[in-house]
Amino acid sequence: MAVSAHNVTTKRDIVKELQFVTEGDSVTTPSLYGATPSSSTFALVGNNTEINIQPDVQHMDVSVLGSEDVIDAVKTQSLYAFTLRNNPVDLTLWKYLWNSSGTGALSPDSSLSFTYSFNLNGTEYYQHMRGCRPTSGTLSVSRGMWDQTMTFICKDITVPATSTGDGGTPVYQSSETTSSPVVHSDGGGNPFTWNSVTYGERSFSTTVNRNMAVMAVNGENDITYTKATDRGITFTSDVFSGTDSNETTMYTDYEAETARAASYKFKSSGSITLTYANAIITDYSHTHAAGSADALIESITCRAESCTNL
Repeated sequence: MAVSAHNVTTKRDIVKELQFVTEGDSVTTPSLYGATPSSSTFALVGNNTEINIQPDVQHMDVSVLGSEDVIDAVKTQSLYAFTLRNNPVDLTLWKYLWNSSGTGALSPDSSLSFTYSFNLNGTEYYQHMRGCRPTSGTLSVSRGMWDQTMTFICKDITVPATSTGDGGTPVYQSSETTSSPVVHSDGGGNPFTWNSVTYGERSFSTTVNRNMAVMAVNGENDITYTKATDRGITFTSDVFSGTDSNETTMYTDYEAETARAASYKFKSSGSITLTYANAIITDYSHTHAAGSADALIESITCRAESCTNL
């Protein structure tokens, strides 16, 4: 029998765009973890958002002697994660990944709740991600809008339901129409510095990875608690050779594993700058090609010991 036509759900059916609120410092107060505060005021994540929900419901097969087939499967645990990609209007959400642990608000100590809604056959459904902490993220720009990608581990991702599921009287935001995404020129001229020297570059990308301690106990299918532990900070850039410096600086620093301060101005307004301490170049390359009219580019990959809180 052929499948009958029905009203499919598309991006047009998103009612409330993805937005978030902090659950509070759930390291200092673990009971806050996974609980959306009542009557919260949510904030939008940015423009051009893409959400990839990644539930991992795990089962174990049951077999018996005398049969070649599996007779049952039992659920053992549920692991939840999601990835978002967008063009940010600021770095508010990024701070929960970037900033140092142990600093409370706007750091990995504060867990987050996310909410969005969409129409299914004309009825609005809400889906919630609670007890969220970022495990990795990348900010990148190449003469366009900044791209932000972040992956979160969650205590729970709810089944879509028609009730809001957020206690009290939550305040949801309408679509992001008042703020424009940050673009490469918002950082002003020559935003990249290495050892306090400005370099022209055509692309920049920075990644933060965090290991997460996960508390998963017998008797519960969902995880009970998470806490950020290690932080790894890297960045890459394609630098125009010979810009405001001698042409051997990058390669010399790579060979000697010389640690340098580095920075990249995200936005001149408000002086929002990504600042790195004790960065070393871990990979270096440049290419001369007879058939190319391009300027010589030095491609560098760097690892930073730490970064300055935003």
